[in-house]
Amino acid sequence: MNNQATSGRPRCRRLLLALAIPSLAGSLALLSACSGEESKPGAGVGPATASAPATAAVPERGTGATTTTPAGIAADAGAQPVTTQSETGTTQTRLDADEHAGHSHAEGQGHGVASTPTSAPGAKATGDQARLDVVQAEHDFGMRIEGEVLLHTYDMKSSGPGDLIITTAKPTCGCTVTKLEVVGADGARTLYKFGDPIAPGTELKLEAQLDTKNKHNSASSKINIFCNDPRTTVTLGLSTRLDTYFNVSPNAIDFGEVSIADTLERTIEVSGKKPGPFLLTQDARGPGPQGFRIELTPVDPTPEGKAERWTAKVTLGPDAREGPIGYPVSLHSDELVQGAAPGPDGSTPSYGVTVMVTARVRGLISFEPQYLSFGLVRPGQIVSRSIKVKSYDPEFAFSEPKVRLVGPNPAKPDFAWTDSFSHVVRPAQDNKEFDVELTLDGLPETVDGSFQGRVVIETGHPTKPEVEVLFSGVCRPGVNAASQAVPLPPPQPQTSRQGG
Repeated sequence: MNNQATSGRPRCRRLLLALAIPSLAGSLALLSACSGEESKPGAGVGPATASAPATAAVPERGTGATTTTPAGIAADAGAQPVTTQSETGTTQTRLDADEHAGHSHAEGQGHGVASTPTSAPGAKATGDQARLDVVQAEHDFGMRIEGEVLLHTYDMKSSGPGDLIITTAKPTCGCTVTKLEVVGADGARTLYKFGDPIAPGTELKLEAQLDTKNKHNSASSKINIFCNDPRTTVTLGLSTRLDTYFNVSPNAIDFGEVSIADTLERTIEVSGKKPGPFLLTQDARGPGPQGFRIELTPVDPTPEGKAERWTAKVTLGPDAREGPIGYPVSLHSDELVQGAAPGPDGSTPSYGVTVMVTARVRGLISFEPQYLSFGLVRPGQIVSRSIKVKSYDPEFAFSEPKVRLVGPNPAKPDFAWTDSFSHVVRPAQDNKEFDVELTLDGLPETVDGSFQGRVVIETGHPTKPEVEVLFSGVCRPGVNAASQAVPLPPPQPQTSRQGG
């Protein structure tokens, strides 16, 4: 008996190497060879007889309990022994197949074990599943007008065997507002409180509002409903294509560069896309930029002053404010925006359009650059910079411009290094412009620090008798040639210090 038991163990080890044999003969050899191990003293199990078919213990999924499967079914043709572990930690060996040729995957067939259906990810496994049905999840409003507030009501129903619980209904866009209501048996609608159970068969209404203000060409939004439906999230959609209320030509005006003495005009043509006349007014934004005016005129007006076409004449100058101008001209019809709520003043907005007007207004006397940087220099180094001054006054020409250097601000009117600078004025042939070349002739060897000042140029023009250009630099002993091109940012006069 001992020899038999000892020799049985190597035979079982050798048989483990043959577990990959897919044939039925190999499986039967496995059962036969292990019979000696099974019948050793202390095993408590007698040898299997031919009249009693062997069974294999198979734990049920997710429980740790076992069911028996006839060995003749488990040892199917082409099956492979596979070792698995149950939730309780018990290890078992079963026979599986890499290829399931000839097997049925229907529930309750195949290996004699019924398959367990898998619910959607994130769904809570319950005996009574809830479900939210929507009659039409996507709604297209079609072609609408920019600015309209569009409303739609979704018809929904709690259709599962279990109670439906909705935790939230969240739009993906701030332009959308929703309201969820429960329809009672009498047809009355009450606001739903998120988290309350909804009995099967209950109808619901979800009102959605899509605001197309400041939208162009199209607008869309999604509404995510989070609930205990196995899908966990039910998504609804809103979409629309947008058109403008007006035809506007041009849709923007750029006057370009103009002088404060210029007067320029541009005309905007405005017509409605809907049939019939309308009133056109300018939005009361308060006074526009200095030297800016707009005049609205109906074309072939009705006795009420309405028209199907309008002109808007935009005038800039004279005496426009010097500098860049960007002003939105907001025009409105007398037709109220569909679905729009009253504003803070209680009035309902009307359909409108905005035309942007831009310009770059310069004075009669201009100069550039606005700032000069001498960079990083060494004592004794010579560096030159230039300033160009122009006259846009047709009745004025420069005669004898004068140049002087002063301190960086009125609090420091004196410039300590005047003797280290020189200048040359080079007028154009027509005296409508000139260049000032300012040259640093070299600072003393004792200078180690920053310097700054202002170039004051006397033009002689009545509107701008002087122009000022701030300049600065840093002087350091031993500076090499490579550092001479390093630019410096414009200085801050109130915190700057003067070299020397």
